[in-house]
Amino acid sequence: MPESIQHIENLINHGRFLEARTKAEELLKSSTDTRLAQLYALALSKSGMPEAAKEFLEPVYRTNPADPETAGILGSIFKELFKKSQQSTFALQSRDTYLKNFVTTQNYYTGINAASMSAMIMQSGKSRDIAQQVISMIKPETTDFWELATLGEAYMLLKDRANSISCYVKARKAAGTDWGKITSVYNQLWLLNHYIPVSGEVMKVFNPPGVVAFVGHMIDHPERKSPRFPPELEPRIKEAIRSSIRTLNAKIGYCSLACGGDILFAEAMAEEEGEVNIFLPFNQDDFLDVSVRFAGEQWVQRFHDLRQKFPVRYVTNEGYEGHDDLFTLQSRVIFGSAVLRSAVHHAVPSLLTVLSEVDLKRSTGGTRDTIRLWPYPDHYLNINPDVMLATTAEGDNGTNEHSPVPLTDRPVHYLVLADLAFLKTMEKERVYKLINQRLDEDRIPYAAPDPAHDNVLMAFEYETAAMEMVRALIDAVPTHKKEPELKITLHVGPVLRHDGDIKGEAINLIHTLSTLSPRGALCASSQFAALLALDAKRYAIEYAGIVTGKEQAEFPVYKVVLK
Repeated sequence: MPESIQHIENLINHGRFLEARTKAEELLKSSTDTRLAQLYALALSKSGMPEAAKEFLEPVYRTNPADPETAGILGSIFKELFKKSQQSTFALQSRDTYLKNFVTTQNYYTGINAASMSAMIMQSGKSRDIAQQVISMIKPETTDFWELATLGEAYMLLKDRANSISCYVKARKAAGTDWGKITSVYNQLWLLNHYIPVSGEVMKVFNPPGVVAFVGHMIDHPERKSPRFPPELEPRIKEAIRSSIRTLNAKIGYCSLACGGDILFAEAMAEEEGEVNIFLPFNQDDFLDVSVRFAGEQWVQRFHDLRQKFPVRYVTNEGYEGHDDLFTLQSRVIFGSAVLRSAVHHAVPSLLTVLSEVDLKRSTGGTRDTIRLWPYPDHYLNINPDVMLATTAEGDNGTNEHSPVPLTDRPVHYLVLADLAFLKTMEKERVYKLINQRLDEDRIPYAAPDPAHDNVLMAFEYETAAMEMVRALIDAVPTHKKEPELKITLHVGPVLRHDGDIKGEAINLIHTLSTLSPRGALCASSQFAALLALDAKRYAIEYAGIVTGKEQAEFPVYKVVLK
């Protein structure tokens, strides 16, 4: 296999669908390699463009319908279109594509998909016939995860409950803590359950992992006047967190890593063999100085121990410089990231906090307002340290560990980058007219048109203002075309304002994301997507892949659909 094609396969295997699409598209200009075409279609579909993937791959499939890989990818594209639109035509096309290949190749993968899609289009007799053939092709003593899951599904289609449950239980044991495999089977069961009865016992076997977001107080600063989370409460708080994790059946956690609640939560998740996703609001050295070191070097060591075990993402790699708005942004990103992860499982996440009830009632803004952003109040559990204190202070709540005077003019801004390169001249003029009009009305705090590269960067102080501008831009360009031409990229982060200009890491990143985003798409960084995920009534968020920035840093990207 050519090295370039192997590289594209590796990109797809690591979730870097946008980069895989870009590289495959470039190679296809001078190549007719079938494997390259397959990978391009797969990257298109997985980056949120199944319609374009279908248009591209159908001619390839017609030239060689016996190829199981092409048939499998095309069948999955039709299946994805069916899931999105609920149009039975796509379900039938998916079944026929899988079935035609299965008859030719006797490949159990296309076979089980043909059987299941037959059940979804109410052809139960055909479904049972194919399922029986699939069972005969797999050794009953197999220990392979996918073969066991296939047998479980085939027996279920035959209404053989005992054998189905037995195979699914074996498959679940084989999966261990591979949440990707578990989620894949659960999502297939979830889809099938809309068309045929799926045993509740089977659904329970592959019940998706509980996802929990966490925020909580730090250990009291030595200068704090009234106790809120003194060091002596650590063992009791840790045990309460561990008990809550078990109650919530939490296997996947999202948190920061400050001394106190954050580190205790991450340690408890690790002890329960869970997955922890850590977010830091700014660079590590500053974070340690502001949020960990004051509590003692033992907390610094615990920070480093967890840092070595679990992945860390930064809201920004820049420094703190006294900007407390980065802490607020971090909490919102943690909330939204948990929501996005749960959506993959068709589930709802939980929020676990360690917060003083007295503090919450007394405080204005800050943590209290952040908690109100949690979209699932029925899935919220708080551990109140007040009840563990001998006395509850009602007076001065002591030193605020943050709130210094910012050293620079570097607030968080919501960035919108509109790429007009594929628009016609009249359409570009319409967009520029809209932007200039809003600048005159002071509705855009900052805009930097770049005619040489056909793009406009805009910065807003509020997320709502940024998204209102996005809707206005989309409305300004005709939508009757088969594929939209306007490309919009979104990101949020601190920007340095100086002499009427803005610069910083966030500006560089949004340009990188825009370069790799598909033509006509509305894409967002993981930070911006997480914020939008908290408002499911207005936005649908679809994972589009990962892009690599400077120093090989990886950034997840999402496709945004306006409702």
